[in-house]
Amino acid sequence: MELRPLVHVGDMGSSLTFYERLGAEIIHGGRDSEWVLLQLGTVQIGLRARPADETRGETPIELHFGAEGPLEQWERRLHRSGIPVIEVSADQDLGEQLCVRSPDGMLIKISQREP
Repeated sequence: MELRPLVHVGDMGSSLTFYERLGAEIIHGGRDSEWVLLQLGTVQIGLRARPADETRGETPIELHFGAEGPLEQWERRLHRSGIPVIEVSADQDLGEQLCVRSPDGMLIKISQREP
């Protein structure tokens, strides 16, 4: 699986300026986008232009994994491993996602990685 952290930000412009000063480059989206993907060295970081929605269990920083293979296989694998899927959600930009929580309560989302 490929890890891609997602950070909910209050001000996309200020956040982009901050990450660009760290050396990040925009590879998807732009300053007026609701969702931006940055490349910072070997790491990709997603920025979401809205605060985390605590009523949906979102946290300011989420871990997103792009998984190979159909999500149904991953859902069965998680179930067999004793990891409950708390939600199957559909995101406009990221597609269908399996949502689980780490033992510490961190929201982790798994989506099917594009080939």
